Amino acid sequence: MYACLHLLSEPGEAACGPGLLALAREFSPEVEQTSVGTVVFSITPLRSILGSSQQIVSEICRRGFERKLHARLAIAANPDTAILLARHFSGVTIAEPGEEPLKLAAIPLSSLFAHDIPVDGALLAILHQWGLSSCEDLAALPEAGIVERLGMAGLYLRKLALGRLHRPLRVGREETRYEERGDLDYPLDQLEPLLFLFGRALSDLCGRLRAQSQAARSVAVRLALDGKTDYQCGLEFPVPLDESRAILKLLQLHLERHAPGAAVTSFRLQIDAVKPHCVQGGLFLPPTPEPDKLQVTLARIAGIVGENKVSTPQLVDSFRPDGFLLTALGDPLRQPEPDDPRRRILRLSMRIFRPPLSARVRVVESVPKQIQADRVKGRVLEWSGPWKTSGEWWSSGAWRREEWDVGLDDGALYRIYYELPERGWYVHGIYD
Repeated sequence: MYACLHLLSEPGEAACGPGLLALAREFSPEVEQTSVGTVVFSITPLRSILGSSQQIVSEICRRGFERKLHARLAIAANPDTAILLARHFSGVTIAEPGEEPLKLAAIPLSSLFAHDIPVDGALLAILHQWGLSSCEDLAALPEAGIVERLGMAGLYLRKLALGRLHRPLRVGREETRYEERGDLDYPLDQLEPLLFLFGRALSDLCGRLRAQSQAARSVAVRLALDGKTDYQCGLEFPVPLDESRAILKLLQLHLERHAPGAAVTSFRLQIDAVKPHCVQGGLFLPPTPEPDKLQVTLARIAGIVGENKVSTPQLVDSFRPDGFLLTALGDPLRQPEPDDPRRRILRLSMRIFRPPLSARVRVVESVPKQIQADRVKGRVLEWSGPWKTSGEWWSSGAWRREEWDVGLDDGALYRIYYELPERGWYVHGIYD
């Protein structure tokens, strides 16, 4: 059995919505808030405590009177019937099992279209053309004929009119605030005892995160200082974390570089939760470092060489060969381009020399004939090219080059190019 409480949409009653939800949670932990002024909850477990449906209704009304709530109440065997009855009949309405069609009979058909699942409004015009105006009229039609003419939408409307639509409650998850506070008995001017308190708080927070399948995207710290302005800092993680040890170590490294500057009298830790980052590992790929250990290692490196000297390469949207820039860790990378069938064509792979090898090339009739560079030396047997590329001519970083693929007498195939601004030859890479 289910109970539905509905507030009329009159001026001033919308503010009673939170009170209505609180009243429903006094009787059941499973509460569906259909709208601001409508809640429905299960009352089946209350039968062993309060007794019959009439006794349950009496207790709900008494609690609502104490809260000064003026709402309609309906009891039915399924949530949708209880909602329809509460919205269309004043006072208290009780529909015992089997009485649903009789109780719903007078409700107009238009109410079914505005109930829950959106249904094409054209069906309402069709039903009116058939001479139907209430739930009783629709319930009297045979189910097979309704399905043949109106499809599954017609079947849904007929079950709703008969009070035979059974579904579980859509219970909304309450917003959880991941925050821990601590007031100290005496000011702490050393980092080690403060980190001990942080460890206990983070352990509780991460336990709650894992229990709700969440992870920490960032952590914000606020420290109340003795005689000074509050100290605030925040750490944003490139990969969501759910291990308290990793978060604590990152906080320690940050506070060692940026000390509060005074004794701490209280603290507050707040975590911003997101879905955890899941990656499918490969059976034939070498294991990669765990994300939390990698972040701690990078934080240690940043503490040694400086935060502005630790970054990650990112490809830029440019035709420049090997064009990239260095961005701060944790910055969102460029979104991958959609799959292109042309990329599935089998091509040779090339091992690129970084930096490119400076070379001396003998050219005969505008064609390279012999190459000499570090680890590359030989006579050109076959060649293809040149392919001329250029770009960014409007800026100081303009580039122009002529690229060649050459096969040497050592049996290898290389990519070489002639850099026009510098007038020099380079070996770009070797094909596998």
